[in-house]
Amino acid sequence: RWMKDINECLKDNGGCHADALCTNFEGGRSCQCKTGFRGDGFQCTDVNECSNSKICHWNATCTNNPGSYVCTCNSGYKGNGNYLCLDIDECSETPHVCSSTLGYRGCKNLPGSYQCTCSSGFESNGQSCVDINECASNICSVYADCVNTMGSYRCTCKSGFVGNGLTCADINECNDNSRCDRNAICINRLGTYECSCLGGFVGDGQVCADTDECTTPNICSSTTICVNTAGSYYCDCGTGFIFNNSKCHDVDECVAGHCSPYATCTNTPGSFSCQCLAGYRGNGFTCTDVDECLLAKQCHSNALCINLPGSYNCTCQAGYSGDGVSRCNDSSDGISLSFSLLPHLSITFLDVNECVTGQQECSKFAQCVNTVGSHTCFCLSGFTGDGKNCSGKYQIFIGNIYNTSCLLTP
Repeated sequence: RWMKDINECLKDNGGCHADALCTNFEGGRSCQCKTGFRGDGFQCTDVNECSNSKICHWNATCTNNPGSYVCTCNSGYKGNGNYLCLDIDECSETPHVCSSTLGYRGCKNLPGSYQCTCSSGFESNGQSCVDINECASNICSVYADCVNTMGSYRCTCKSGFVGNGLTCADINECNDNSRCDRNAICINRLGTYECSCLGGFVGDGQVCADTDECTTPNICSSTTICVNTAGSYYCDCGTGFIFNNSKCHDVDECVAGHCSPYATCTNTPGSFSCQCLAGYRGNGFTCTDVDECLLAKQCHSNALCINLPGSYNCTCQAGYSGDGVSRCNDSSDGISLSFSLLPHLSITFLDVNECVTGQQECSKFAQCVNTVGSHTCFCLSGFTGDGKNCSGKYQIFIGNIYNTSCLLTP
């Protein structure tokens, strides 16, 4: 007898799992999990294909689905996601992606993305370009003012400083026409300067007025007069006195040498006097030698008058002996001297006249004067020296008759 096969798969999928395929055959059926599932057909679980990291392209994202999966290229890439994901050049494929109306300067393509570039002095906030406030980063010198501008900034050195704003150096106003008074001292400060009046002056430094110290009571003693000066004062004791240690002291003018060297100086309280020495004439401040040889009857008629500084000398002429003033006797050989040793006994010595015998070393511009047992050399008037060496001008007077005056160079 013929029996008809029953298709078990028609009812409840033949008892197979919902994610399984039921296959009918003669007298039975079989269950097999669908693709993307694993199990015995009666129990099937989804296979997570995304657990295989290489199942999609490296620039794609794997999404697991029941019994399947999907590979999707990441943002910024295009392709099937399985084996192909190409970078999208947004700068060329999307016009105006970085619009200049938003402040952008251009577009820069990046792997899987892009970047809108801003002009110098701007930065992107993700939507547009905004100005960078460079002053917030203290880019200028600490001695400068920073002003932020659109896309830039400006550094300006503060008053009292010089430089480009990035670097500022202090100006020494004391070297360049400061406004300080001429009676003030200029003190340079960082970025400025200060004027301070000198001692004896008062004011703000730009205008300094003299302090009249004489208005201070009893600043000088009652015996003096207070004299105000620019920035100071002094107590005046009067001519010939000096104020020291609150007292007036006489000034010894003689120490200062106000008088002529040929005068005597006499100091008096508050003054002094000068008087020319004997043999000089003048007011004491200036004294000139008196040429006594010009005066009448100074020497004997047989004597030579020799003018000396402050004095003169009368010397008997050769062949004569005596004092030259009242006596000049003929004595060519010498001077006879007698000495009484005992009553009725005397010894006579005859002096040798070196001026006659040539036994002298006098200059040719000097007068040889014989003395007892020796001789003396005097430079003629107008000459200076020690008698043995004389130079200059001389005048010779024989008696009271002017003889000659010569300028000689020995």
